[in-house]
Amino acid sequence: MSLLLAFLIACSNGPSAPAATPSPAPAAAAHADAGVKPGSHEDWCAEHAVPESQCTLCNPSLAAAFKATDDWCEEHGLPESHCKKCNPELKIERPAKLQ
Repeated sequence: MSLLLAFLIACSNGPSAPAATPSPAPAAAAHADAGVKPGSHEDWCAEHAVPESQCTLCNPSLAAAFKATDDWCEEHGLPESHCKKCNPELKIERPAKLQ
């Protein structure tokens, strides 16, 4: 019994597992400010890589408009026009920043 206890104590005092590396903090501007022009460079949800004015994940109330126009993927809970799982070739690009 004392041998088992000594083994357990020795193992518990050994080197510990490395601490988990914290994930980087999200960018400060992950979401567009209220009042930006829809379709502009500033109208961007960096978290979900779609225009903020169309981001149904950040603003679920937008889903009704997409559903009303038959632009909805029930399986993934996104507009079909945003669903990269159903449309892997889909590219949603942020508009260029106007200078």
